Order: sequence, then C-alpha cells, then structure tokens
Amino acid sequence: MRLDDYRSSVAQLPDRYSIKEDEDGRYLVCGEMPEVKVRMQRDFSVTAGAARKYPPGTIFLDGAAQSEPFLDLERKVYNLDHHEGCERRFTMSACEQAMVLVLRGLDLRERPWTIYANEPDLDTVMAIWVLLNSVHLQNREEESIKASVLPLVRLEGLIDVQGLEYLELSGFPKEHLEETFRQLEWLRSAGAVMEAEEDHVDVLAGTMAQLRLIDQLVYPRGFIEELPGVEELAREELTEDRIVVVCRSEDGIYEVEKSLKRLYGKRLGLIVLEKEPRTYTLRQVDSFLPVTLEAAYRRLNLVDPAVKRTKSANRWGGSGEIGGSPRSSGTDLTPAQIALACSHAYRRPSLASRLGSIGLAFLVSAAAMAAGWFMESLGAAFPAWSRTHWQGSPLAFAGGSLAVALIAMGWLARAQRRRLFGFQLPVGVGWLWLVPVAIGGALMGGAWAPPLAWREGVAPTGVDLAAMLAFPLAAELTFRGIAHGLLLGSFSAQRSLGRWFLSWPVALSAIFYALWTIPLWHPPLGSAGLIWPSLPPWVAVAGALLFGAALGICRERSGSLLAPLAVHYLGLATAVALMAAGLG
Repeated sequence: MRLDDYRSSVAQLPDRYSIKEDEDGRYLVCGEMPEVKVRMQRDFSVTAGAARKYPPGTIFLDGAAQSEPFLDLERKVYNLDHHEGCERRFTMSACEQAMVLVLRGLDLRERPWTIYANEPDLDTVMAIWVLLNSVHLQNREEESIKASVLPLVRLEGLIDVQGLEYLELSGFPKEHLEETFRQLEWLRSAGAVMEAEEDHVDVLAGTMAQLRLIDQLVYPRGFIEELPGVEELAREELTEDRIVVVCRSEDGIYEVEKSLKRLYGKRLGLIVLEKEPRTYTLRQVDSFLPVTLEAAYRRLNLVDPAVKRTKSANRWGGSGEIGGSPRSSGTDLTPAQIALACSHAYRRPSLASRLGSIGLAFLVSAAAMAAGWFMESLGAAFPAWSRTHWQGSPLAFAGGSLAVALIAMGWLARAQRRRLFGFQLPVGVGWLWLVPVAIGGALMGGAWAPPLAWREGVAPTGVDLAAMLAFPLAAELTFRGIAHGLLLGSFSAQRSLGRWFLSWPVALSAIFYALWTIPLWHPPLGSAGLIWPSLPPWVAVAGALLFGAALGICRERSGSLLAPLAVHYLGLATAVALMAAGLG
C-alpha cells in the first residue's frame, strides 16, 4: 500500500490530532487532551539522573530515558520502558505499561503533561494512543472502546517483548489471535511505508497518521464526530491545579462548560466565552477558588483600554459567578491578554515574583535618581556663561530624573497598562481625607523642594521656579507612578470604594521615597534643600515616610497619578507660604 493510500484513509477521519509549535519546538496534541504534548525527535535521549530531574508532568517512552522503568509519584515523572535496568523478557512493553497506568486511574487532565519519545515504532505509537485516549478508556460507559483496544495493546506488547514465537501466551482464541495480528500488521505496514518515505514524512506527521489509523480500528463509526465544537483561543493557570480557558463557540456558556469539563476535568476553573468579536461572557466553574469573579473584573477594568474610567458604566462586571465584558463598546483586549489578566487576579504571586517586582521598582527609581546626579555633574562641560544656571543646579537634577522617569513610564504604561500606572482622572473623594496628613508630612520636611534661597531675602529666579515645579513631578512619576505600578503586579491594593488598609505598594514606594530623599539633603549629592534646616534629620526622614505613605494612599483611592501630584504641590506650597510668613 502506498503512503498516499494511508493519507487518503486518514483524511476521512475528523481532525482530532494536530501538530503545533511553541518556544520549545514542534509537538503533537489531541483535541480531547489539549494539555498533553507529545514531543518526538529521533536520537532524543536523556540520562537516568537527568530524567528524574525533569519538570513534574513528564512521561518518557521506550528508550527516551536511559533508565530502568520508574514511577516518581510525588513529582509526577514516569519512565515507561523495558530496555535499560530490567529483565526485558519479564517486563511489560511501553504500551502495556501505559495501559496499566490508565486503567489504574492516571488522570492526564489533572495537570499539563509532556510525553517524550524518539522512535515511532508501533509499541511507542500504541503507548501514545493509550495516553491521549485515556478519557475514553476510563469511562465505564464506553467499555466497548477498552474491549477493542486491549487485544491490540496486549498482542503488540507480547510481540515487542517475546517476538513472534510465543503468541500463544496471549491466550486469545485462534480466530481472535489471527484477526488482532492482521490488524497489527496493517498498522505496522503503514509505519514501514512511512519509514521508506521518511524524507517526506517527519516523525510527528507519521505518528499522527498512525494514531488516526488506530482510531479507525477502535472507534465505531460516528463516535468521534461527537467532539465538542469549542475553539480554544487562550489558556492560563489560575492556581496550581486550576486554569482559565478563553474560547469561541456557537453554544451557550453552560453547554460550553459541559464540553470543556470533558476536556479538562477538574482543572477547569474559569471560562471566558467569546460570543462575537470584543464581547465575552465569564463563568467561574469552581466555586472554591480563592477569590470570585469580582477580582477578575477589577483586574480587567484596570488593564482594558475600552474602560475609560474605573467608575464608568461601560466596564467588566456581573456577579461573583457569571459576568461579561463592557456592554457599550466591548473590550479592546485580545484573548491572550484576557487570560493573563484573569490569571493575575486569581493567582497568588510567588515569593520570587514579589521579590522581583520589589527589586525592579527599586532599580528603576535608582536609575531616575542616578540620571539626575549625572546631569547635574555635567555642568563643567557647559559654557561658562551657563554654568551658574546648570552646574550644581537643582533644575539639572530634576530634569535628568524627570527625563528617565518619562522614558520608563512611556515604555511601561503602554495602552493596555496605562491605568496600572495611574493614567486616568481621579475617581471618588475618599482620597481627600489624606490631604491633612500629607501636609503634616510636608511640614516635617517630607516634600521634595529645591534649596529655597529666597527665604534669606533673595528673589527667586525662573530656574528656581522651574525646579520648584520639576521636583514634585519627578518624585511622583518615579515613586507613585512607576514604582507603585510595578508593585501592583504582585501585591493587592486599595480601590476607591473598598476598605482602607496600608498596602505593600504604598508602604514600599514610601520607603523608597524616604531612602532617596536622604541623599538629596546632604552633600556631595545634595540637590534639594530642607524646608526647615533646623529640624533634626530623623524628623525629616519620618516626614518623608509619612508624606510618601499619604501620597501613595491618595494614588490608590483615586486610581490616578494626578491626585498625589496635586497634594505634593499643595504640601510644598503650604510649607513655602509658612516660611514666607516668617514662621520657619
């Protein structure tokens, strides 16, 4: 039989298997087991020690790992083999080992899995088929499927281990033995034809064709056509054992839920169904997730450019179990962005992720400060006539810091993330309660200001006034904008109508602000002036902490960077007015 004949036969089947590609290369997947990837490459092999260290959810088949057969049940790493470290004549073949695992209850829908193989011999292909079709083999209502494939697995395992001399060990009646043997030879001849034309058929394509031929032998006519008509668009993890699936279907949300449960089992936590472009329905399937859809709505409203303001009626919303996208405009997010936003809303960030966000926020703020001191130090390179306005000028420091902050903000606060960094008008009025606290912190020395030379009777210059405007702007962009926004990715925060508490983004950005305020007051790096030079340093540090925390809460309660910026200017103006009145 020619290869084209096999392809013609396979083409008559529903397209259940497919070949996809990710950052690690090409892999084969079955539509009914979307989280199980089969990677096959000739001459692929790992050592016994390396195999046991592979990520959880790994299955090696028939020589892919140079090791004895093993089941690491704790780490979910299995080696189904009968070559190395075992008595081959007494050890079951790979396809039989796979069948034993499946019949003993191995649920491949409980997590993502990767199957590694190197040669598409019939034993390996049969093992892959058993694993990819385990849902049907474990279904008590589909006993006929198991009855159809078990003889094929048992006889192929016997031949692979013992050869053709001991077929009677199968215990099959003569007619059954001959029929099963004929079916195996039909499958084997398909593999032989593909081997002969391997320049035209890669191992994954050949394996996929053989899997479809096994389907023909096992499944009754019309059985596979009952696959659910759901197109998966994106998928992300919500927790360690739950996922969100963004999909498209003509069916309703509850029909889609039933179909997806068949594919993902208990791992299905949240469904996002696209009914038409830009319009989605959300359904929380697992009521025992750590949060409800309210958390997803908050995150989606924060990152969706279609939601112009967080208190707008055109926004993501609904109940804790079912809801939808903005009704008037629909969403501007892609399926992948929706899945990622839901993942961020439900998943508790790891310690490494949180430390990473803290480190990044600190480094970006440090870069802005370093740029300011660098620009200030360039004064000697400018013409003599300009040095009095540049060298040692606080405007040079503020300008350098502001430039880096603007560049960083422009890169970070892209369209789908601008609200994360405070790019919206203030909402609510609760943040105004923090104004007296902020002014108190400013009067203690917490507000950023250039050296106020005019308190000695010297009239302010244009450079002085420009520096007065630039210092608070640089501070708010750096700390309440960039640093606070980066921390929001890993920590929870207040919202306009939510409960009051001191969040980690507020506390950490206030600490960064206070830390970088200290060197601004002292030479040789000093670029700012203390509003009240007579105050002890510790009072000024406490003032910076109090001022930074108050501004951070204003930022969270208003959702906007404009609120803390306005309060910063107000606190500075109050201190200057008191000083001008002779009270300092």
